Amino acid sequence: MAGYFRAEGIVLRSRDYQETDRLLTILTPGHGKVDAIVKGARKPHSSLRSGTQQLCRSRFLFYAGKNLATVTQCAVESIYAPLRQDLQRLAVACYFMEIADAVVMPGQVNPAMYNLLKQGLAFLATLPPDLVARAFEARALGIMGLEPRLDCCAVCEGPLGSTGRVVVAPAAGGTICKGCQGQEGPEYQVLPGSIKMWQQLNHINWQHLQRLRFGPTLARELGEIMPAFLEYYLGRQLKSLVFIKEIGGNANDGPGKDRPAT
Repeated sequence: MAGYFRAEGIVLRSRDYQETDRLLTILTPGHGKVDAIVKGARKPHSSLRSGTQQLCRSRFLFYAGKNLATVTQCAVESIYAPLRQDLQRLAVACYFMEIADAVVMPGQVNPAMYNLLKQGLAFLATLPPDLVARAFEARALGIMGLEPRLDCCAVCEGPLGSTGRVVVAPAAGGTICKGCQGQEGPEYQVLPGSIKMWQQLNHINWQHLQRLRFGPTLARELGEIMPAFLEYYLGRQLKSLVFIKEIGGNANDGPGKDRPAT
């Protein structure tokens, strides 16, 4: 129904429209994703220009039309300047926005995902990007209702055994024992320390995130398997993740994938 409404939001996507306008996809806590047009936003002196760019959190006044909303006013809350000044942090920020865009379906209101994106972008400005990325992925899976089973076999619920490494399969929904291996699609071998770190990431408070420390091996393993879970359940390849790998944001190309347990 047509009418005005106000909402805080984060601009997930922005694309040119006609000569001077922009089309935006804005994630809000109370209205879900809002597709909106910003008339004249590409004009150099537009009052809406700064607050409607991608990766910007603003307070918007929308007019809801039949098909698209129109942004009539906006007040900038944050442009996340530290993220824009660092290529790796900017790439991870784009990764977060792409995840949020994929998780929140059209017409769905998902304040938990909005709050996660807002927190993730804030902490990304000061903490190690790979650490914040892993925490974001863990929480995104939880919001989707897909927090993996990591304390026993996700298939038969039996013990995992003590082989020195743990096998994880996205299709199984978590860790799998030796007897269930080879039945659930791609599998990844990781150290027990990676599983323990993942369990901590599922529930640790953002304020305490900086207390976690993991070396290159755990960082590589978690940087491979956690995005693999997200891509499997979202049913798509995340383009921003490809870019992160290209610029060396994660060393995710280790030997763990598709290797049978011994």
